[in-house]
Amino acid sequence: MDLNRIVIALRRCGRVQALNHGRTLHSNLIKLGVSNKVFLANNLIAMYVEFRHLKDAHKLFDEMLERNVVAWTTMVSAYTNSGRPHEALTLYNQMLEIGSEVPNGFMYSAALKACGLVGDLELGKLIHKRISRGGFVFDSVLMNTLLDMYVKCGNLSDARNVFDEILCKNETTWNTIISGYCKGGLMEEAVHLFHQMPEPNVVSWNSIISGFADSGSLRALEFVVMMHREGLKLDEFTFPCALKSCACHGFSVIGKQIHCYVVKSGCESNCYTVSSLVDMYSNCNVLNEAIKLFDLFSMFNASVCNSLALWNSMLSGYVFNECYGVALNLVAKIHRSGVYFDSYTFSSALKVCIHLHNLRLGHQVHGLVVISGYELDNVVGSILIDLYAKHGNIKDALGLFHRLQKKDIMAWSGLIIGCARMGLSSLVFSLFKDTVNMDLKVDQFVLSNVLKVCSSIASIQSGKQAHAFCVKSGFDTEDVTVTALIDMYSKCGEIEDGLALFNCMPKKDAVCWTGIIVGCGHNGRATEAIKLFNEMVEMGLKPNEITFTGVLSACRHAGLVEEARTIFMSMKTEHGVEPQLEHYCCIVDLLGQAGCFEEAEKLIADMPFEPNKTIWCSLLRACGTHNNMELVNIIAEHLLASSSEDPSVYVTLANVYATLGMWDNLSKVREAVMEMDMKEAGKSWIEISS
Repeated sequence: MDLNRIVIALRRCGRVQALNHGRTLHSNLIKLGVSNKVFLANNLIAMYVEFRHLKDAHKLFDEMLERNVVAWTTMVSAYTNSGRPHEALTLYNQMLEIGSEVPNGFMYSAALKACGLVGDLELGKLIHKRISRGGFVFDSVLMNTLLDMYVKCGNLSDARNVFDEILCKNETTWNTIISGYCKGGLMEEAVHLFHQMPEPNVVSWNSIISGFADSGSLRALEFVVMMHREGLKLDEFTFPCALKSCACHGFSVIGKQIHCYVVKSGCESNCYTVSSLVDMYSNCNVLNEAIKLFDLFSMFNASVCNSLALWNSMLSGYVFNECYGVALNLVAKIHRSGVYFDSYTFSSALKVCIHLHNLRLGHQVHGLVVISGYELDNVVGSILIDLYAKHGNIKDALGLFHRLQKKDIMAWSGLIIGCARMGLSSLVFSLFKDTVNMDLKVDQFVLSNVLKVCSSIASIQSGKQAHAFCVKSGFDTEDVTVTALIDMYSKCGEIEDGLALFNCMPKKDAVCWTGIIVGCGHNGRATEAIKLFNEMVEMGLKPNEITFTGVLSACRHAGLVEEARTIFMSMKTEHGVEPQLEHYCCIVDLLGQAGCFEEAEKLIADMPFEPNKTIWCSLLRACGTHNNMELVNIIAEHLLASSSEDPSVYVTLANVYATLGMWDNLSKVREAVMEMDMKEAGKSWIEISS
């Protein structure tokens, strides 16, 4: 029997995927009683591995009476290359435990690759020691695999040591370490090595360009230009990185130039390149060009399955440009095509639900997420948390948060902001402390929400701690953070600190001016509030509705009738701001306090809104102050007609009746309150320094 011819036949079956012929050969070898021969068994295993029938290969492996290192290596390599590295490492460890065979370079290479895939740095280091003791350090292929393992495990210091030990460095060696530094964000080291490399190839250039593009640096485009000048051809890996950089910085002109290069290079039919072009045009607010590209490509490639990346880019473009209705239609179209959504599709679909404030639709998408197995994906899970938190469903948001194994800053931010919006101050502080302890980098928006919570409960101690964190994190000059700090100090009664922060700001927008004006009003600094309002107008900044509410409230608290009249009259005529109900409330309350009841009544009659409880109650209290019994009864009728179920109305009436000595009316009101049985005890709190 010519075993060599049989082996050639087995290898050919595997190579041309002739499964039936291979099984027939296997059956004949069993009948001849030679299938257990180590040489033949190894080749049979290799054949089934070629067929991707790992179950059959493993069955043969288990049936072998005698296994050599080739058999073990074939199985470990098979599991590693099939994306099952855990099983590969289990077999590797079994081989070491049995101790019948000594691993060779191929075995170490397969095991190291598996370590890199699962991130098993500890086992990788043990294999490294074995390699050193076994004298394999001159095996360049094996040493490159060892280098790649350290890079994939994120251990760049050991990776650099291995790199320095390799005597004969080839292109793979250089590219692996350069890529590792780029992915680790260590671009200076990457560029330094790049310039030391004897002859950087396309892979080297793409690694550097990709690293800079991922970090949002303009140097990505600088290296694209240098690569082109060096005479190297930009490829389907270069284009997406270059276009990503253009999208990040809004460089539509450069993006169009790259688009021309794409067409000249014949890469316009590459799905990922077209996807990057769609992303670039969408992010540069040239949505029409993105749609044209998408429609053109879809015309010749109707299958969503083969171009899901492109569909995701178009979907993301619609979301970015706030075309949520069109985005929703595209989601429906992808779903109808029968294609399974990936994490990018789900992310955009959930963002549509958030922006449309459609929790019902969000529940439907969540159902698809669960069915598809993406609920615990860190990106999709984070957006789901944000969805539920923004709809006030903190219970479900917390449930998802606790189930999420890898919580990125998006998950923490969404939950903190959602809890802040719902007024759950203790939970906000607890979550924020966790992010600080875990050394997670929160942004200025999270900090502004933490400061809002400090403001809402007037917690100056917590506010000062948050302020210190802002300074340490470098957010103390961000507009949104400074505005929140001013608001916090103002509401905590520390208006001087608020004014100091405001005066230190080099550039102040309308929101910042509004914040300090409102703060001065809350702290009885009406003159300063009016002065700041006038300065704001003189600087050409347009006051908004909240600005007017702040300055009118300041006038109200200080009893500045004439100043309030002037500002109120200027709202529509000079600033084009239509007075709202809260502005009328301020003026009515101020006029009532000044005893100008006729003017207050006329203003109520002329305003384009139905007077609410707040207006009537403020005027009612003014009647008590100025002994206006005649108007009290009229106001009481209005209040009881519109807010008869509100216990606070009866309390206010009772207090005014008592002040004016209207005892009969007071008795009737008290009887009504007792019948309603709705009066609750008031609550307040103070912060005690420890």
